[in-house]
Amino acid sequence: MFYRNTLKAAVAAAACLASLNAFADDQQQQNNEVGIGLMGVWGTNANQAGRYNGINTNGVDFVGDFSCHARPPGDSGGTYFDAVGTNLILQGGSATYAPTSSNRLANNGSLSFGFGRRGTWEGGLTYDAITYTGNLIDSLYTVNGGQANLNTPLTPYGGATATSAGSVTKPTLTVPVLTASGAMQPVQTGTRRDIMGGNFKYFYGDWTFTGALRHEQKDGSMEEAFFGPWGGTAFALPIDYTTDRYDAAAAYTTRENQVSLLYTFSRFHDGNSFVALPYPFSNTAVPYQLAAAYSTPPSSSAHYLTLMAATNAVANTRINLNLRGGLELQDDTFAPNAANPNPAGTPGLGNLTPAFQGTSANSLDARAKILQGKLSVYSRPMPEADINAYYGYDRRTVSQNQYQVFTGGTGGENDANFTSSSFSVPQEWRKQNAGIDAGYRIDPKSDTKVTVGYRYDDVNRTNAVVTDSHTNTLSAVLLSRLGDKSYGRISYQHEDRSGSLNFLTPWASLDGTQNASVDYSGAYYQAPMKADSVRLTGDYMASELTSADLFVQYRKESFDYGSAPVIGSNVPPLTGQAGGVKEDSNVTVSPSINFRPRDDVLLHVFYTYERIYFNNIGNGACSTAAQAATAACLGSAGYFQNKYTSDVNTVGLSGNWKVSDAMKVSLEYNFAYGSVMFGQYNGVFVSNPTQSYQNVTNYPDISSRMHNLVLTADYKLSPQTDMLFRAMWSYYKDDNWYDTASSIQGAGTTAVSILTPGYGSPYYNVGAVLVGVRMRF
Repeated sequence: MFYRNTLKAAVAAAACLASLNAFADDQQQQNNEVGIGLMGVWGTNANQAGRYNGINTNGVDFVGDFSCHARPPGDSGGTYFDAVGTNLILQGGSATYAPTSSNRLANNGSLSFGFGRRGTWEGGLTYDAITYTGNLIDSLYTVNGGQANLNTPLTPYGGATATSAGSVTKPTLTVPVLTASGAMQPVQTGTRRDIMGGNFKYFYGDWTFTGALRHEQKDGSMEEAFFGPWGGTAFALPIDYTTDRYDAAAAYTTRENQVSLLYTFSRFHDGNSFVALPYPFSNTAVPYQLAAAYSTPPSSSAHYLTLMAATNAVANTRINLNLRGGLELQDDTFAPNAANPNPAGTPGLGNLTPAFQGTSANSLDARAKILQGKLSVYSRPMPEADINAYYGYDRRTVSQNQYQVFTGGTGGENDANFTSSSFSVPQEWRKQNAGIDAGYRIDPKSDTKVTVGYRYDDVNRTNAVVTDSHTNTLSAVLLSRLGDKSYGRISYQHEDRSGSLNFLTPWASLDGTQNASVDYSGAYYQAPMKADSVRLTGDYMASELTSADLFVQYRKESFDYGSAPVIGSNVPPLTGQAGGVKEDSNVTVSPSINFRPRDDVLLHVFYTYERIYFNNIGNGACSTAAQAATAACLGSAGYFQNKYTSDVNTVGLSGNWKVSDAMKVSLEYNFAYGSVMFGQYNGVFVSNPTQSYQNVTNYPDISSRMHNLVLTADYKLSPQTDMLFRAMWSYYKDDNWYDTASSIQGAGTTAVSILTPGYGSPYYNVGAVLVGVRMRF
């Protein structure tokens, strides 16, 4: 990967220089820029500070960009050429934090090449790199020390081996049994995406024919967790995803009518058909004696045919029609063997199913048919009035193999201990919506306009918590120019969603019986809900030197899960109430001011306050002391009640100063402070609260602070050359962080074995300095 990307950068630079001569016969106008620089990065935890931009190592980096344009004069019809490269960074620091070796080059870089002859044909090539640096987690990367890597090709952090720790000893690594065998080691998670694309257009009269392709490779690892009977573990999941997309379209365009027909084929491939993980039920005398295969995202493909048509044939009216038909396919083979989802008996190999034993098919062979459409009409029946009406339809039907897994014993379908089975059932839906918005300009002089709207949504799902739901949405918007110096807009929206909850229906389909398994949780995106939201924006121009903006938004959602029924011996955990998100709300207030104290200085100040509130209640089988005393509740943490509020205050200052005709200076500083109140397992009922996994307490407020400072100076050495200096500082810290690695409780039927990821409080303090030069020719 590294050499492939290096070659791309070299080709890009050569193409930029070659563009000056490649079209010399018909090119007269050229505009080219090349920038090069050196950047030094230092500080603590650069991997966290550069999580999204890829600057994730300390050391000296090379930075480059270029922009080359060669175009014919006026409308001569000659051939043009464009080449642009941005964020071409070559990291020279330690690769300790890099999830893949290719992260040394163009972490968030991009290349694009465009060429063609105006009005006849156009083409282009693109390349983009996107990186993400995840957490440094404690991951089980080997079994029993001497066996092969579980998560190949992942390597432990800091050069660790199966029997010794790496260069970094993490204080949160507190699992003595596993550490002694080398099974637990820190692993740096993160991903790298390389995206290449091409497009071509050909113009023939009123017709335009286009084609495009896109190839994406995503490598690295991500933080994942497995939780099963009596135990679980965090681990680094290998990522090897390939996604391809191909488009072909023909469009007919006139001033009155427009029609386009598009065919799209996409394909997703996972290079890992499964990941081998420890089997937590297999005892801990020797750490996790057994390993089993667990499936990763399946490979899939899809075909779509899209028709888009629009016309202006009716006076003052625009009519749009969009139609799409699709076929989504998934026929990935199941993992070769898997841990029995419902083990019984003593730990041993009998708790693993052999290859494909216990299933009724070797693959799901799922096929989803998609039919979508939307018709909209926008019209201006009067000079000061407008109306927009629309109807939308979305239908999804699914067919698949009857994927049946046999459980309840130590073997599979042919095992004498087989007692029950579970099924995979698809969710299908039919969604419809219709609405109308009508606006009228009350006072043209003040640009005062009122718009009211109504929308109706009807949703029907199979195998869902809510089979049928209906949503009515009312909205109103008022905007006006409040004098010569101000302009404002206020909007209000009310949503009312209804529907019947069927808590046990989808889960009974999975288990084949109403009494086999119970889950009384609701789905907040389906449950009956009432919501209200208000948004206010305003602009005020006090003078030519001062202006101000205001943004205010509030939204509250309340969910009604209703009363959970009693079926047979299944008793709802919370006295007839189901669990889920009961209520949430958020508010944002953000004023800002622009001030120009003199002609060569511009200042901008803003403040933002955000509050997010959630009220959750969770399900469980042990909501009362009597229930907690039963054998069924042994090892259960009961139900939980979480109410938490997150507050974030952000203040920002930026300024630009034109020191002279040759020098400009800019400064940008942001400070954010926030806290999260989080209560976990509040009000748990258990039979023996002295056991470690039952000693749960509410977390304290988690306060965080973040600083970001950027100082930039640009000096013009000559009309063709600029000198650039930039200094940056980033700081972030969380307080009262409680999530650290916990030791394994002896796995079995009397205790819970859970291992947390083991990373400490998020913290980074990183600075960087960049010196560069930009040349134009």
